[in-house]
Amino acid sequence: MFSLRVAISRIVRRDRAHRSVLPGVADMADDAADDMADTGAAGPRLLLNAQPFGFGPPAATAALARELAPLCGELAYFGAGHTLDLQHRPPYHAVYGTTGLSDGERLAWLRRLAPWYDLFVTAMDFDEAVLARRAGLEVAVYDALTWFWPEIPAVAGDAAPYVAQDFFGVRERIAADPALRRNSVVVPPIVPLLPPRRLWRPERPGGGRPRHVLLNLGGLQNPYWEPSDAAAYARLMLDAVRAAQPAGRSVVVTTSRGVAAALGAPGAPRPGLHTSVRTDDRDTVLELMSGAAYACMTPGLGNIYDAAATGVPTLWLPSANETHHLQARLLAEHGFCDARLDWPDVGGPADYGVPASSPTADPEALTRAIVAVIRRLSGARGLSALRDRLADEVAKSTAGLGLVPGRARALTERFGHGGTEEAAKALVRWAGSRRPPH
Repeated sequence: MFSLRVAISRIVRRDRAHRSVLPGVADMADDAADDMADTGAAGPRLLLNAQPFGFGPPAATAALARELAPLCGELAYFGAGHTLDLQHRPPYHAVYGTTGLSDGERLAWLRRLAPWYDLFVTAMDFDEAVLARRAGLEVAVYDALTWFWPEIPAVAGDAAPYVAQDFFGVRERIAADPALRRNSVVVPPIVPLLPPRRLWRPERPGGGRPRHVLLNLGGLQNPYWEPSDAAAYARLMLDAVRAAQPAGRSVVVTTSRGVAAALGAPGAPRPGLHTSVRTDDRDTVLELMSGAAYACMTPGLGNIYDAAATGVPTLWLPSANETHHLQARLLAEHGFCDARLDWPDVGGPADYGVPASSPTADPEALTRAIVAVIRRLSGARGLSALRDRLADEVAKSTAGLGLVPGRARALTERFGHGGTEEAAKALVRWAGSRRPPH
């Protein structure tokens, strides 16, 4: 479905060694097989993967890995690009970085690894699922966007199982598709049930140092625009959010390593305003949400469900890809949205005339429209008025936030929580049923 244009690197992170460059794919696979043969551990052996599109798939995979690790005899990750920002050992026994490898090289590697794994589990990388199937691996798919796809790829219908995260329209779509009904497991959102002490609460007047504002820029890296465009988006949002803050209020930015590096220094200093730019794991992001005055976030489904888990009041930022505006619109239509901005509000328009979920939609055309607005706001002289307008809209939209919990909190009442555990159990149950007895 999607291919990420990334710089060539070959990375293998191992339990016993770290080698930045190895002689070849066959050697990598042989070394991995030797390590696995030495463990002799019981339990299914799973090879995980995530689509390099935004942070939703790799974040979900990292959460699944933590849940799967104590249930598996072997757990490894096979993936590329910024997905590696969130995959670590432990919980993995091995992380196989495939950045820059061709389809043929990855296929050869998967063929050598196939005898050692019971199941290849991908978070929405349907192309890699097809490759793994060709390599002889059994394939399972975790999909957070069942509600969205114009056409669900055939490999999902053949997956064992197809694990769909619940959202508006998911159960109805599966019920209408005989191929998916046969092998689907619908799970609640991949978010934990947080204890009361970790839920967001209003800031108390005179309670000491003001809380930070969280700017969560997950989901910016995708194959439809250049890294420089993602960085330009991030800079626009950071400048607007900073401009909206009173003295003494800090801004914490969490994003991928690539975007964080591109942001560099967080702009011209303002007295009394501190800004930090960082890359965090899922648990840390949840803590940042719970402790924030409020959040400004890209409207990816992972961010939406994290806002639901913590209850943080949230301004949903302008779209960075084809699903964002649809998800923010669904939240607003169903009463789960505190505040939202989109490109038509600040000098667009972005072309939303054809629904992104329509078979005739062109995600690249939509991205080009978004990029055109970003470049108008970022680069040309004489557009400072539009940048000021963006900052003004952020200030107006966030003026009432922070007094009561966010409306997204009610999503957990509708769709539940704890999907990580249910997905892990389904995967282990299937993989275990196919393993020969020892």
